[in-house]
Amino acid sequence: MKKNIARPGRTIQENVKTPIHVSGLKIGMHVCELDRPWLETPFILQGFTINDQKDIDTLAEYCEYVYVEGAEDKWQAAEERAVLSKPAAKPKAYDNTTSNKNEYHRAASIHNTARQLTRSFMDDVRLGQGINIQEVKASVSECVSSILRNPDSMMWLSKIRKKDDYTAEHSLNVGILAITFGRHLGASEEDLNKLGFAGMLHDVGKMRTPNEVLNKEGKLTEAEFKTMQDHATHGRDILMNHKNIYHGAVDVAYSHHESLDGSGYPRKIKASGITDFTRIITLCDVYDAITSDRVYKTGQSSLEALKILYQNKGIKYDEKLVTDFISCIGLYPPGSIVELKNGMAGIVISTNYRNRHLPKVLLLRDSEKMPMPEKVINLEQLSRKNDQEHIIKSIKSNGSFGIRIESFIEKGLTIE
Repeated sequence: MKKNIARPGRTIQENVKTPIHVSGLKIGMHVCELDRPWLETPFILQGFTINDQKDIDTLAEYCEYVYVEGAEDKWQAAEERAVLSKPAAKPKAYDNTTSNKNEYHRAASIHNTARQLTRSFMDDVRLGQGINIQEVKASVSECVSSILRNPDSMMWLSKIRKKDDYTAEHSLNVGILAITFGRHLGASEEDLNKLGFAGMLHDVGKMRTPNEVLNKEGKLTEAEFKTMQDHATHGRDILMNHKNIYHGAVDVAYSHHESLDGSGYPRKIKASGITDFTRIITLCDVYDAITSDRVYKTGQSSLEALKILYQNKGIKYDEKLVTDFISCIGLYPPGSIVELKNGMAGIVISTNYRNRHLPKVLLLRDSEKMPMPEKVINLEQLSRKNDQEHIIKSIKSNGSFGIRIESFIEKGLTIE
């Protein structure tokens, strides 16, 4: 990936929101708000640019009025922005080379090996030993191969989480997310291996954080929070003690809590000092942390995590990468717990890439939230019958209504 370099201050454009009737929409306008909830539409991004007449026709089908953004000039200081040092190469387009069904068992074996390895090297670091870098690279390479064949199986398996083993599983999940996101961005296979390696090792410094701080259930004191923040510096030092380490992984371990606006830690550097790889890993780290159960909090839904990233785009997180990340994850990724308008609830088991708000759902709870005979429904097919009751009302966190995704995966539930 490319390094970032600073540029002098300049005048930039700041957006202003204006209501407009759908009859007045034109290609190129940026729609930032609708006259109805986004979840009742097929638009995955809560804010997008109209690219063609089809976008206008779809908006007219669902809305009467929308809000578009116009621009006003605003001065931006030099240290608050960064540009790529050279034009981006043409992204590589990847196609799935196998089905979910065919990839699943291979992916399960690769994922199981990677989980064991991550726990093992975390334990080694905790005991003051070194990391077998070649083993980590080999495991990451297997993950990359699986995700290149079909990313859905590995992403599905990453839903298996145990809060008592959070740090190791979080590290593996961030590596898987980073590879999947890199594939979505069209990164080369070499860069996918670097992203996975950096993602898997990004939190290794937490093995030097005392357990009473790392796993504290209540709010951290100021001193404890400072101790927690030190894991970024510890991660840098641990990785730098290994010969022939990929330097990008060192930078990610040291910088993944930095923010574009300079509000992060440990160095409070701004945009120009944060590399592309670190920006990518940061998004994966925040997303997985928000959606995971911890000893001191319950994980939030995927949608809530994406909202938090979206609200901070261009402030803490790279604006374009946030938009791309939301597109990569999707509105209702497989494994999401959803509630329908009729009160029923279940697990999303398949994404509908044409109409993302109408996936396949395995129903597990009736309208009273009581267990019911398992039944798969295709919301797209039901929508053709004008069935408004089988529309997703909301997306819930794992464990809602007594539904835990990992228990169903362990029982053999797979994506379609």
